[in-house]
Amino acid sequence: RIVAMAPKGSKRTSQGAAADGNKKPKLDSFMTGVVDALRQATELPQECRAMLEAGVPGCLGPPANERHQLQSSLVQWIGETIENVQARLCQVVDDEAAKVAEAERAFKEAEEAVSFAATNLEAKDRDVAASKTASNEAAQAVNSAKAGLNDAQVAQKKGDASLAEAGKLIEEYSGALKDRVCYLKEENGFDANSAKTHTNEVMRISKKLDLDDSLLTALPSACATMPSKRGSFDKMVISELESSFQTRIAALTEEINTGTAATANRAAAVTANEQVVQAAEDAQKDAEAALAAAQAAQGEAAAGLREAEKGSKAKAAGQAAAEELKKKAEHVLENFIGYNVLCFNSLRDKVSKPEGADSPAPATSASPAAAKSTTPFAAISASPPAGSEAL
Repeated sequence: RIVAMAPKGSKRTSQGAAADGNKKPKLDSFMTGVVDALRQATELPQECRAMLEAGVPGCLGPPANERHQLQSSLVQWIGETIENVQARLCQVVDDEAAKVAEAERAFKEAEEAVSFAATNLEAKDRDVAASKTASNEAAQAVNSAKAGLNDAQVAQKKGDASLAEAGKLIEEYSGALKDRVCYLKEENGFDANSAKTHTNEVMRISKKLDLDDSLLTALPSACATMPSKRGSFDKMVISELESSFQTRIAALTEEINTGTAATANRAAAVTANEQVVQAAEDAQKDAEAALAAAQAAQGEAAAGLREAEKGSKAKAAGQAAAEELKKKAEHVLENFIGYNVLCFNSLRDKVSKPEGADSPAPATSASPAAAKSTTPFAAISASPPAGSEAL
């Protein structure tokens, strides 16, 4: 252990004083700051730190102009150690500053990602709105096409029913003409009872021919008379009846012939409208699929925005944490320079007052509390800065 050496010319004290010298020297506030700085030199082995700490009172206690070579060497070692600690603390500040810069860059990128995700979501919202409009229009087109098909089918059904009725009437009128009227005209096999039956059937059908009332009135009598016994009037009635059937059959046949083209047109209209409906339904399916795809993309964009905002929040927290660590590192460095380094510099540079000099005593010869900091950080006091432990 290094201890302060007595000035030249002094005599050793008594054995009692020597015994007191074996006690651990008491450290003043400046030495406490130096010892605290040495204890932060964790890169040195514990034994080396203990040696330097033990030498603090002996080498820094005497003024600089009264130290012998060994004390001066130990002061130099202590100074180099403190410089290394200060350099390490400066490096910590630089490292934390680099981390802050990286955190700021990451946060900026995260904010850009949020902006991009928000813009993307807005675009997807517009796509969904457009797809909904297209889907609604497609549904309306389907309804309109189905209405057109229904109209065509009604027209077809109505037109085809009219022709079918005409066909049935032709069949009925042709049968009546052949089986009833012809029987009433033939003499051979004419029978009064059979004639009456045929006459009743002819009367029933004749009402559909819109015959003249006088003709209808004369028919029963003319039909019941045997052909050979009929007068000119009765013959005229039978002839007019036959002619009426033939005329109506011809008219119905013409109606059917004319209606064939109309039937084909109605069938073509139905087919065309069915194709329109099919096309509209296909377009509706495509519109619905496009809407579903747009909504899925919208959901993904919304999830992307939430994830981007979550990432931005995390990056902001990371930046704040990095800035806090940098502030703490700067505070540690500031305290180290303003307290520990200043304590060492004050003890290292103090000199004894020459005998007979009238100049004021150095600040370090008064009290540690009166010492002023030579750095821009803070004034040194007898107590270490907040957060440091007094030895």
